[in-house]
Amino acid sequence: MSQIAGGDMARKSVVQMLREAPAWAVSLGLHLAVLLSLMTVHLPKQFIENADIISLFEETDEETFEANLTDQVGDVSETLSSVASSAPQATLAGQANPAPQKIEEELADVEVAVISDPLPQMNTQELTAQVDATGGSSTEFTNGGTAGAIDRLTQELAASLREGKTMAIWLFDASPSLKARRDLIADRFENVYKQLDQLDVVKGDAALKTVVATFGKGFELLTKEPVSDVRTIVPIVRKIKTDDSGKENVFGAVKTLVQGFQKYRKQGAVKNIKLFIITDERGDDPQLLEETILLARRGGVSIYTIGNSAPFGRDQVVVPWKFDDGYMGTARFEAGPECIEPEILKIPYFGTRGDDLNQLASGYGPYGLTRLCKESGGLFFVAEETAKHKFSPAVMRNFQPDYRPVKDYMASRTKSPAKTALVEAAKKSNLVEMELLKLEFRADNDNVFRELLAEAQKPAANFDFKLNQLYTILAPGEKDREKVKEPRWRAAYDLGMGRVLAMRVRFYGYNKLLAEMRGLPKPFTKKDSNEWRLVPSKEISAGQDVRKMEKQAAAYLKRVIDESPDTPWALLAERELSTPMGWSWQEGKVNYAALPNPNETPEQKKARIAQEVKKQQEQMKNSPPPRPTQDV
Repeated sequence: MSQIAGGDMARKSVVQMLREAPAWAVSLGLHLAVLLSLMTVHLPKQFIENADIISLFEETDEETFEANLTDQVGDVSETLSSVASSAPQATLAGQANPAPQKIEEELADVEVAVISDPLPQMNTQELTAQVDATGGSSTEFTNGGTAGAIDRLTQELAASLREGKTMAIWLFDASPSLKARRDLIADRFENVYKQLDQLDVVKGDAALKTVVATFGKGFELLTKEPVSDVRTIVPIVRKIKTDDSGKENVFGAVKTLVQGFQKYRKQGAVKNIKLFIITDERGDDPQLLEETILLARRGGVSIYTIGNSAPFGRDQVVVPWKFDDGYMGTARFEAGPECIEPEILKIPYFGTRGDDLNQLASGYGPYGLTRLCKESGGLFFVAEETAKHKFSPAVMRNFQPDYRPVKDYMASRTKSPAKTALVEAAKKSNLVEMELLKLEFRADNDNVFRELLAEAQKPAANFDFKLNQLYTILAPGEKDREKVKEPRWRAAYDLGMGRVLAMRVRFYGYNKLLAEMRGLPKPFTKKDSNEWRLVPSKEISAGQDVRKMEKQAAAYLKRVIDESPDTPWALLAERELSTPMGWSWQEGKVNYAALPNPNETPEQKKARIAQEVKKQQEQMKNSPPPRPTQDV
């Protein structure tokens, strides 16, 4: 009893103390108790790893945000600029002052309707989808091209409207190549909003607000304030002025829009903001990517892109192009690559031009735009592929590029000797030009034949020197290759090693056969033959070491095919293996009477050139001269 009484007295004393204590002390005690209880809760790994990412909803003051932003971005702009062409920041109508200031002025007098519902807090699934850069799909292929992509965006808008009032920001690439796609979207605009009405998700006239803007070298806001009537938007899209500068500063435009319109969400006028980018290139201001991602996440803006598949491992794609006057030529698109650093070696194909392999579809959008969409909770929709070869999205999902923040990617990549070796070799191959070696030799004159052989050996020596440089870079990563877990990196490393070794085997055989033929030319077996040609052969006649190298090359390439079937890496490996690595001589006949005489005098050469020029001038009168590839 005495113990119970003592306990009662203790409890009474505690209650009395709480009653007598000041309010601030009671509040402090309660908060400490809550904090102690929270210490027992274990956060998921992705929350811990991204703890420094600014919340989409917290009210961070500008000074604190700028400090966080600087810490997040670091020297990322230098990394991005080193792997993609840099461009000036997007400006409003060509002005030097930042465009966000102009937008703030234009929107200053707009009345913002305040709704009583609180801003929605992100659930665990939503946050995971944004910060998990290794899982899920970052790119979606749509049936029906651009029209199919618009239908998918309609679904995204419908889901957003079910949550609450939504702002849809349409950002159009103003380049000439996008005119057809802009017109197609204008045709479907009214249908989009009709579908939303049929789904009964638009609650009230102000439930869905729309903004239209364009980007090119600069930026232009086409709707001074968000509008509700879709009928006013269609003519605006149709009348977008074409930007012929060849520049697409998309990240600066997105940054400007996020900064200008996020206040609608903060003030409660809308619950969700969806930004839709319509383009066919990668963007020329990648130095703004990291900052734009952070601003979009902080402002709660989900970004989607309707674009083209990036070319596999390459910056550019060249396609047929019709000029304004009807002339058919070619146009160059800065459309890739799909990854942040080069992972594919640029080496020509011996015995074949391989032009159709230079524009393989990667299965993903350009790196910067795809990552911007993924990090903000959106998607990159592939509306069109210009490449001949296409690959299953289901297969390519296992070969996704690394979309982590650049500083995290670099930290991980540099820890792997195999990955580092591959990237450095790929960069090296981009800096040197490798000419295809001569395979046909005129042999109607013995002296001319020997001179041609001697001349062909000179670029061959330079070719092998460059190949040896690439092999020297790749080789140190060989022991680490088995530690690499990502299918993409394994396939890329094996393909790089296999192709370099295969090309070296071909070089040794090529040089050996040239040297032997130069020392002791083979006689023709046919009376009218006057040319010797080198053709691929399964016979390796350059020694035991070269035959061993041939087996190593084949092993690397076959492993790519076995481990990564139905992928661009496998296709390239198959093409490499389809041409034997040895060589053999084949005699032939050519009508040299129509070709220049190698022994012609200077006077004869001058007369021949004058006649050819005259002939070309006559041809040009009847047909326009070829035009250089246009950047669009």
